Amino acid sequence: MVSKSWDGHTSETQSFKERAEALMTAVASSPTPRSLVADAKLSTEDTATTLAKLGFITRIPGTIKLVSQVITQALQWDRWHRLDETTRYDSLELCHYGIAQRWLVVSSQAAMERAEARITKAPQREWDAIEKQLFHVHAQRFETPEVAQAALTALSKVWRSHPLDTSRVIEHKRSAGKGRPTPTSPLKAIAWQMYAQGRPAQEVIEAHKQQRACCVIGTNIPACDVSDAEVIHAYKAQAGVEGGCRFLKDPLFFVSSLFVKKPSRIQGLLMVMTLALLVYSLTQRRLRQQRAAHKETIPHHIRQPTARPTLRWVFQLLEGIHRVRVMVQGQVYDVIEGLNDVQITILRLFGDEVCRLYHISPG
Repeated sequence: MVSKSWDGHTSETQSFKERAEALMTAVASSPTPRSLVADAKLSTEDTATTLAKLGFITRIPGTIKLVSQVITQALQWDRWHRLDETTRYDSLELCHYGIAQRWLVVSSQAAMERAEARITKAPQREWDAIEKQLFHVHAQRFETPEVAQAALTALSKVWRSHPLDTSRVIEHKRSAGKGRPTPTSPLKAIAWQMYAQGRPAQEVIEAHKQQRACCVIGTNIPACDVSDAEVIHAYKAQAGVEGGCRFLKDPLFFVSSLFVKKPSRIQGLLMVMTLALLVYSLTQRRLRQQRAAHKETIPHHIRQPTARPTLRWVFQLLEGIHRVRVMVQGQVYDVIEGLNDVQITILRLFGDEVCRLYHISPG
């Protein structure tokens, strides 16, 4: 398995780097106009030299400190532009890895919901850990109030969403004699107990949600060639490409069973599968367009109507249709057998020619 990380020194990682560099070289030598759209792993210091020679649109890794600073700045300045009802963005220009770039800080309602789902659980986990730490601190006895305060300060430094709320030092005296001490009994020692409590910092939690709901998309393509909105749409369009890759790698197509070693045969196989994916995507697009025009729905595998069916699911729904050839009085007739109402509805969405082949009325 090839590692997806570009850090480290393993042979798998080196192979991944070499393939990435070969891909970027191929893109750079392809006819213009062209641009490379990729995820965060493309934007590294090692690939900066090659990236500078071609146009790219990529997500900037969130592990870079500058990304966090840019997001914080966008949230503070509050000069957002609306992409649609649920998505907003802010644009700025800077130089990163020696490349003049345009960075877009993008925030959406869907990303906010995902951030809330992740972050809501984190404060509760932190509070459970804080309670355990405070339980042990309360059980300790310290020599001086300063030592007790230092122990509490060391713990509270790592508390992110529950800062220290109240704290007090309790004095515990120990008498030198046996039995119940009297007012005149001499003291043997004084121990100090620390009692403290944290509180939820809602402002910190909310700020963390806002931070996690943002991502940064970078490009070196001038704004006069590709607008901010087009950059965001191009990056989001990766989802369709990744779905196509899943389609090609599906065990249903037995691609893994085709063992070829020659580069020319590998390229030929890739071309055939890419053409198959193109036909698949165009057919699915036409089906969805016709469905929208006729306002039809198709039952999903969970027995609920869906407005955006995949062509693979449509193929499964069309199973069981047979073309039967019969001879009547010396004449050969083709009869379509096994059609149901759902299949007829789907076939009509493909147009009159398909309806003719299946001997059904266009509707």
